[in-house]
Amino acid sequence: MYKKNLFKWSLLTTFLLSFIPKVHADEGMWLLALLEQNAKEMQAMGLNIPIEKITGQDGALSESVIGFGSGCTGSIVSGSGLILTNYHCAYGAILQYVTPTNDIFQNGYWANTVAQELPVKDLVITVNKKILNVSDEVKSQLQSDASGTDNVKNAIGLVIKKYQQKYPKYRVQIRSYKNDAFFVLFLQLQYKDVRLVGVAPKNVTKFGGETDNWMWPRYSADFAYFRVYADKDGAPAAYSKTNIPLGIKNYLHISTTGYKRGDFAMSMGYPSTSDRDATSYKIKEKTQVLNPPMIAVRGLRQSIWEEEMDKSPLIKQGYAEEYANSANYYKNAVGMNFWVNKLNIIQSKEKYEKEWEKWVLKDEASRLKYGSVLAGMEKETTENAKYKRALTYYNECFSTEGIIRFVSSFGLSFLNYTENLKQRPSLRIDLASTTKQHYRNLNHDVDKRVTKALFKLLIDSLPADLQPEIFAVKKLNSAASIDKYIDEVYKNSVFADGVKIQEWLNKPSIDLKDDPMVLLSQSIEKKQREISTQASSNSAKAFKYTAAYTHSLVDFKGGRYYPDADRTIRLSYGTVTDLEMDGKITPFQTTLNGLMAKTVNTTNKDYFLNKKLESIWQGKLYGKYGVNAEMPVCFVTNGDVTGGNSGSPMLNADGSIIGLVFDCNWESMTREFNFNKDLHRVICVDIRYVLLITEKFSGSDRIIKEIEKANQG
Repeated sequence: MYKKNLFKWSLLTTFLLSFIPKVHADEGMWLLALLEQNAKEMQAMGLNIPIEKITGQDGALSESVIGFGSGCTGSIVSGSGLILTNYHCAYGAILQYVTPTNDIFQNGYWANTVAQELPVKDLVITVNKKILNVSDEVKSQLQSDASGTDNVKNAIGLVIKKYQQKYPKYRVQIRSYKNDAFFVLFLQLQYKDVRLVGVAPKNVTKFGGETDNWMWPRYSADFAYFRVYADKDGAPAAYSKTNIPLGIKNYLHISTTGYKRGDFAMSMGYPSTSDRDATSYKIKEKTQVLNPPMIAVRGLRQSIWEEEMDKSPLIKQGYAEEYANSANYYKNAVGMNFWVNKLNIIQSKEKYEKEWEKWVLKDEASRLKYGSVLAGMEKETTENAKYKRALTYYNECFSTEGIIRFVSSFGLSFLNYTENLKQRPSLRIDLASTTKQHYRNLNHDVDKRVTKALFKLLIDSLPADLQPEIFAVKKLNSAASIDKYIDEVYKNSVFADGVKIQEWLNKPSIDLKDDPMVLLSQSIEKKQREISTQASSNSAKAFKYTAAYTHSLVDFKGGRYYPDADRTIRLSYGTVTDLEMDGKITPFQTTLNGLMAKTVNTTNKDYFLNKKLESIWQGKLYGKYGVNAEMPVCFVTNGDVTGGNSGSPMLNADGSIIGLVFDCNWESMTREFNFNKDLHRVICVDIRYVLLITEKFSGSDRIIKEIEKANQG
């Protein structure tokens, strides 16, 4: 049995790899462990360096492309651990230091000495030291498994244990691909002492704001500098004043020579998820069941936030990160629905499924195995739609950092406080710290206004049997009844503001089990659990069909198969190219002249001009970064990226940074499900613009000198 499986694996892998070069060069978020198969294509397109220089062995470029936090990418660009990533990946770090008297969002921040670099809490960067194909080792463990079954999980565990013993200070991960035919090991170091080095003002880094989000052309200087620190031996360590900048020999170099139309370009990063094999049923569910509640809830909440943020700089500071994150996914959902419809994506998937069905029916064994798959998927997803829709409303309404979310997350700790305090004296300090952190940027009146609006949306959007029980108990069936009830809750609850909670922690004289916010939160949680249980049960029924379909695609697609993004490091490649849509050509590059044109005769606050930037433009103070009296700002390529690639380095044919990935264009909102080389574009800030802004805004030449020194080698 084991020998047969190994033989099948060997044949399958050989078959798959033999087809990979036929895949269109622009499509694919490629595993580095398989990149050798793309070498000829990449070299034909202009790559000047050997593939070995890219892939995850000692001294490779991939070692300098880091996982930044849990959802971004960064690059190490100097021998002293200097990191380049996107500005929008730095929101959380900025919020830790912004104050009423020092608005870093408005003013920017630059550390002009090592001592001024700001430690960032809860930020981890991940470095891949080695990326190895361990397929043979895993299969060897399967072959010798005494249990008599192919236990992939156990086999992976044994190989991980082996490498963990060999590299005790490293994090060891193994990912399985191609129906457990291919296994990749990632040997990683994770550094927890990361410090903010420099950011420019937001009206420079995010010029165009939400108006231009997901759009091309763009004019954003979307970048930020951090630095990674280590102990005296260069090992990862928690923050300490005695830590020193990480000394590293292998870092990415920067090129200021630019690019031209048609030039080869490649990006490396940590794309989060994609679902290129999604069925028409899955896409219908996404666009018709899940996206509409998201759009409704976020659109409503964002409109309130925006009004309140315009009234107060403090509110604007406190809600900046949440607003940006919410708006990003909101616009993505709107764009996805628009382009799925415009490009007939569902119809294309249905056509593909018919071809798949023809393939299934050619073989009796396949017919027996897969013949009922499509009908089963359709039935289960249709029957589950009302529960998935309702669950999305609950998740969207109550997942942001409001008071209801706080009670849902920590309420039990408060209800059992006096009892547990006897066993754990530190509980008061822990809860006090948690409360302070949560309420630091939360505004009572804004939160109450949002809650009222969302409750009114829920009674209009969900049938009574899917609403929280408290809606019926309190007769919340009109706008007036909701306003009255929420006013009472926010007036009488201990959780109404952080000060009340701190007072209660010091003197817990009131039993919180009847606190109105606790009762409200419990009612919401109860109904949410009921809906989630039903939705999960139905999804489990659908999963067996989806899994069978996905499993079959390895054979059906042959060499056209590549694994979906899964937060592991990937490489994408293509060319610098224009965007053509509906007969209109939008050039591949923007300049500062174009940015200035956006600011003329406008009342749109997203286009308000930074005065220092205006002075640079007026004096043409571009120095060595300008080209023919113009200043390049952004550019696009036709590569293949998705969420998580924010901050990814865009590299030229020599492996040097020419820009940072920070967005995709409006036409590419369907890239979760498919790739279109003619419409999908990767939007990058030009590295020359990054350096210009650094030089002109930082107030010293410290960072520029560090980068120039790093690039002399």
